[in-house]
Amino acid sequence: MIKKETVAKAVELLSENEEYTRNEEFNSSLNDGEFGDYQVLFRTPEGEEQPFGNIAKAIFSADKARYRQIVNRTSETARLQILRDDQFPQNQQAFDRLVMILRQRASIIPFIGAGFAVAAGCSSWSDYIVSQATKARMPEVTIRERLKNGEHETVMDEVIQTQTLHVFQRDFRSEFEGAGIAPALSPATELIALFSGCMVTTNFDRILEDCHQATEPFAEKVIGNENSGRFLRALYRGEKYLLKLHGNIDEQQHRVLIKEEYDNNYGQDGIDFNLAIPQLLKKIFGNHTVLFLGCSLIADRYLDVLQTVYEKGADYMPEHFAILAAPVDEDELPERDRFLASHGISPIWFTEGDWDAPEEMLKQLKKEI
Repeated sequence: MIKKETVAKAVELLSENEEYTRNEEFNSSLNDGEFGDYQVLFRTPEGEEQPFGNIAKAIFSADKARYRQIVNRTSETARLQILRDDQFPQNQQAFDRLVMILRQRASIIPFIGAGFAVAAGCSSWSDYIVSQATKARMPEVTIRERLKNGEHETVMDEVIQTQTLHVFQRDFRSEFEGAGIAPALSPATELIALFSGCMVTTNFDRILEDCHQATEPFAEKVIGNENSGRFLRALYRGEKYLLKLHGNIDEQQHRVLIKEEYDNNYGQDGIDFNLAIPQLLKKIFGNHTVLFLGCSLIADRYLDVLQTVYEKGADYMPEHFAILAAPVDEDELPERDRFLASHGISPIWFTEGDWDAPEEMLKQLKKEI
């Protein structure tokens, strides 16, 4: 039984104890009974037993070994839940390798896709294409199936030809830049203090820029086909630049949206490494670990670049990772895994619709490094 005087003295000292304060979230959960019905009692001189309210403080001061044992056990349980270990036990190995690379301070580049804008109030890119297609009286079921099969460029062309680019751009601004958009709700906020260097995005929206603006703004924004070398210099210097790989939707000179623009920027008959974007991506993929976030990784020209680079130099390339929604049909998972492996990507899976998973996994990364 812990004496009241011992507990009171320990309480005075704990505020300066680094180990204890580092576990603030755990301490609160332990006191709230989330890890089981722990109780700490003290006995009055009259023999009356009374519960001590701050269980975590009491256990820490009286029995640090037991406290650490509880911390380790509950932390490991929480980690497995965050990594969705019950559904995807292979996640642990990929996550451990990612943690190791981050601890070694190796160069890791977040590559952000449209999925990270959904929590901020935007539609997913596929849903936006579908909504535009249905406005153009195109069959929704057919469009979704074609997108699932990777026909994004062709579908986009057909939608824009029917809707006109002016309508597409106007509706884009309403959908992705309206008053209801809240960048602070995007999981991209978890990248702050986790990755302090350069980032890449294929998104046309400003979610990524806006959610970093208040605390760690980007020093510069670079367009993929500007052919200046600025992004690579920033990358090697450790500066915080944002590469808008496909430009902005309202800047035709630098934009990559329709098939003609993809052909002009990536090559008409396969990837042309004389062009600015493939050249830049070759250097990024070949020399730096990339963490894909909010990307479907089903079909895009940047994946063709990655596959080509990987096929030619797999033995010399860094490992790439993706926090990625698994196929709804479990039978498709092995095929998707093989596809990603052919690009040098190790997936960390979560279930489609479990949109809290990427944010939780990024928070776990912060804890472990």
